[in-house]
Amino acid sequence: MAKITFIVGLSGSGKTEMSERLKKETGGEVFTNLLADDSGLGVLIELLRDGKDCIIDEVRFCLPAYPEQILQSLSHIAGLDMRWICYETDLETPNWNVIHRTNKGDPTGHLDLNLRLHPHYTYPPNAEIVPIQRI
Repeated sequence: MAKITFIVGLSGSGKTEMSERLKKETGGEVFTNLLADDSGLGVLIELLRDGKDCIIDEVRFCLPAYPEQILQSLSHIAGLDMRWICYETDLETPNWNVIHRTNKGDPTGHLDLNLRLHPHYTYPPNAEIVPIQRI
C-alpha cells in the first residue's frame, strides 16, 4: 500500500527540510510545487499506483481549494494511506527564516506570498500540527 505525505506551511516554515528527512527515512519521491507542473500530477498518480511512497511539499496547500483538487485526483487509488503534516499558522517565524536563511533578504518574493496566504491558511482534518523553528 502506498503512502502519501502532504507537508504544508508558509515559505520558510521548514517544509523542504522535513521532506528531505522523510525522503531519507522512507525512500519516497518528493514533489515540490506540484501544481506548477501539469505533468507532475500524472507522475505522482503513477508512482502511487505502483505502490511507491510520495511526499508533497507545497505552500499553496495552505488554501482549501488546492488540496481538494489533488484529493479528487487521488480518490480512485485503492488503499492509499494519507498523512498531513502542517506547520503552524505563525507568520513571524517563517518570515524571519526567509529573511535570514540567505542573509540576502527576500529576493524571491516569499514574504509577499506569505502575507497573501496567511489569512487563508487552514488545516485539513486530522493534520499533524508542527511548530516552526527559527533557523
